[in-house]
Amino acid sequence: MAVEPKTPPKLDAEEAGRYHRPRKPVEVRRRASWKRTLWFAARVFVVILAVAIVAAAGFGGYQLATSSPVFRLKALDSIEVLEAAHASPEAVRERFEGDIGRTLFSIPLDERRKSIEEIPWVESAAVQRVLPDSLRVYVRERTPIAFVRQGASLWLVDRYGVLLPVPEGASFSFPVLTGVPENLTTEERHDRVALYLELAAELDRDAKSYSGQLSEIDLGDPENLCASVSETDGVVWLYFGRGRYQEKFETFLRYRPEWSDSAEPVRAVDLRYRGQIVLNPALPAGKGRP
Repeated sequence: MAVEPKTPPKLDAEEAGRYHRPRKPVEVRRRASWKRTLWFAARVFVVILAVAIVAAAGFGGYQLATSSPVFRLKALDSIEVLEAAHASPEAVRERFEGDIGRTLFSIPLDERRKSIEEIPWVESAAVQRVLPDSLRVYVRERTPIAFVRQGASLWLVDRYGVLLPVPEGASFSFPVLTGVPENLTTEERHDRVALYLELAAELDRDAKSYSGQLSEIDLGDPENLCASVSETDGVVWLYFGRGRYQEKFETFLRYRPEWSDSAEPVRAVDLRYRGQIVLNPALPAGKGRP
């Protein structure tokens, strides 16, 4: 059976007015933004003005600092050198000879620092401006650990293999390192010096302090370190090979009293082999020097 759709009831005028109230048009008001724009422009102007003032002041200050005679370095005596025991203060001041008459702020301090660190005894340096017209240089010197013989010359050397001239009148108690040719680079010399430091550290292990008994250490053969010990009747050369240095040196100390009574003086002892000691071996030329 077909069902006809129901027709919605018609509303009279009163009911239609009750359910369909007309909407009032919303009036969009646009407020004038000229005040906000003016405020923003004023802030931008103030910022630009402040930046300009700071820039002008900075430029003026820079001009004053780089040209005013108040800040000029007048003489090398105006440079104070601190903590330099062996590096000559005069050698440090000479690095600033070209800066006399320049203002402190026009002197390239980093370049001068690097130049000072080229002086052999100087490991590092720091340069400081002291207003109005002086400089202060702090120097940290290298620490020597041994002498190095090169031909007829005797140098000091630090742990990095840097050769240092022996200061006049200075006194050092170090062994002499040989087997360090003049043609070695600083890196190669550092490797030779490292061999000595390895030997000394092993000999002094457990507070034994045996390295102080060595007079000369030959580093010419990295696989066979040789060292001399001064005895009452001359010098004895010890051939350590490589490694077990303290054990080998104590072997020498243990048997040394017996050798002192032998008819033939002992001038060299080969300690390279376990359970075997060779006295006065046939040594290559230049080794086992009395």
